[in-house]
Amino acid sequence: MKLDMSKVILQKRKEKQITQQQLADFVGVSKASVSKWENGQTYPDITLLPLLASYFDITVDQLLSYSNNLSAEQIRKIYQSLANSFKDNSPEKVYKSFEEIIHRYYSCAPLILEMGQFLVNHGDLFPGNDKKDKAEKYLTEAQDLFQRVFEISNDPELLAKAKNFSAYCSLVLQKPDEVLHKLGQYVPEYYPVESLIAWAYQLKGENDKAVATTQSALFQYIAVMMSQLTNYLQLVINQPQKFLATYQRGKQIIVAFSVKKLNPTIVINFLTSAAFGFAQTKNDEMVKQCLSEYVDLLEDVKFPLKQHGDQFFDQIGDWLAQTDLGDVLPRSDQQLKTDFVTIITQNPTFMSYQNNEEFKEIFERLERIKENLNE
Repeated sequence: MKLDMSKVILQKRKEKQITQQQLADFVGVSKASVSKWENGQTYPDITLLPLLASYFDITVDQLLSYSNNLSAEQIRKIYQSLANSFKDNSPEKVYKSFEEIIHRYYSCAPLILEMGQFLVNHGDLFPGNDKKDKAEKYLTEAQDLFQRVFEISNDPELLAKAKNFSAYCSLVLQKPDEVLHKLGQYVPEYYPVESLIAWAYQLKGENDKAVATTQSALFQYIAVMMSQLTNYLQLVINQPQKFLATYQRGKQIIVAFSVKKLNPTIVINFLTSAAFGFAQTKNDEMVKQCLSEYVDLLEDVKFPLKQHGDQFFDQIGDWLAQTDLGDVLPRSDQQLKTDFVTIITQNPTFMSYQNNEEFKEIFERLERIKENLNE
């Protein structure tokens, strides 16, 4: 971090149209001291900071004006390093490192936003015994960080993300009124700006960039569509025909865009949601079909998992590189390995199937997968 207080003092003194001597007289130091402050040779005594800030009608933070901005790549490395540190360190030690990062970069809005997301994605791994209490503690802390983004940033994109993530926390904390207050009661009209960007590149004769822009949009549309279908399954559990139609259409998208290879995590979530719904309606045949496909997919998953394109999405590399986390996933590979198995074996909905002879092979395969993943 680099303090730029000298520039602030010089700038504010000139704005007030006063001399170094006049400022020195007000503060009670020598003219030489003010000169050294403005040249960056020394800093004012800490006890003088509130007086100087008040005199210039700014906050102490503004007076200090330290630069601790991090590049997107640096933020990604910090995030991933923290995520990976759970493997070899205690939750208490990782949380202490997390707090130190927050303290050090408290004025870096992009980093604060990512640390809020880190709490959302990894709060369950931090210290604490009661699952409900941990969710309350760490999601509330995440919301405090998202609020901090509003205090220190004017970037519309960062503010939009902070608002949406905060609303997600409210949803998990079962505070629906907060969600509606933050996001509104209706889905906002969507205007595809990516089409404008692609057309602009096309007009410039840069067709490759137009293709890359459109591919990156389609790549995201697929992820969003599958996420919506996964959630929609739970909304129509009590409508068997609509539930089955939703499941079938999701499967068609998965096949059409090779989503199992493109983004297996999306398919894992979809199959879990489908199996859960079929279990609720006692459709054991479909539960078995979903879980069998689930296990087949897990056996084919190759780690480390990263976001990537394929033969169809062959020009999204640059777009992935500039996203918040690049090509890495929010959860570490080690945690994903555990999650993929326990989401089935420890889910109360599927407990009864573990003693069912027809499902015996599925759960045996899951246990073998668990053993292989932990090797």
